Amino acid sequence: MATRPPLWYFEQFGLIQALNDQQRRQFAGAARMRHFKRGERVYLSGDPGDQIFLVKSGIIKIATRPPQQGEVILAFLHPGDIFGEVAVFDASPRDHLAEAHEDSLVCGFARESILQMIHAAPQLGFEITKLIGRRLQHFQSKVEDLLCQSAHARVAHALLDLAERHGVPDADGVLIPFRLSQTDLGRLVGLRRETVNVILQEWREQGFVEPGPRAIRLRNAGALRRVS
Repeated sequence: MATRPPLWYFEQFGLIQALNDQQRRQFAGAARMRHFKRGERVYLSGDPGDQIFLVKSGIIKIATRPPQQGEVILAFLHPGDIFGEVAVFDASPRDHLAEAHEDSLVCGFARESILQMIHAAPQLGFEITKLIGRRLQHFQSKVEDLLCQSAHARVAHALLDLAERHGVPDADGVLIPFRLSQTDLGRLVGLRRETVNVILQEWREQGFVEPGPRAIRLRNAGALRRVS
């Protein structure tokens, strides 16, 4: 996946079909690649919204830090995902942070380059608007889940979602192949680490999951679906 050219990913999102060959070459020429080590920030809350980004390899964490609260994880993004797209239409400072959860390669496009492309092909702007709408819908659905579901259901839903997006099926279940601490999982679902620990220990004894230091395996996804 990481060897794909940047334009391939934008094509999968349906973002650049409106561009002609020359415009696509210009778009590709505007790409700037950068490596980020685990824990390194792509941008912080308050930074200028002057770029849109594409994950080429690794895992990117999107999070916020509300006043007088700990970190809240909004999403983990994998290769092919686009982030920071609101900057295309709103140059206001970022209201969230993006951080490499694993060593990552990220492709950045300057806001001005995207705006030039939109001026030449307005359909590109329409497609980016749809992408923003889908992202907002996902976050709204997540908030509703956090408000309405039990602690067990929240954790089950989060693990199933991560397995669907990042999981590798094998003979023993589905492996989520990146480091996901109990603190991270708690920040993803709005629970204390101690609560997540109790739930995972319970599910380990029941044979539902197998937590590990660098990965977590879902041994019985069907059982987790019933919980969620």
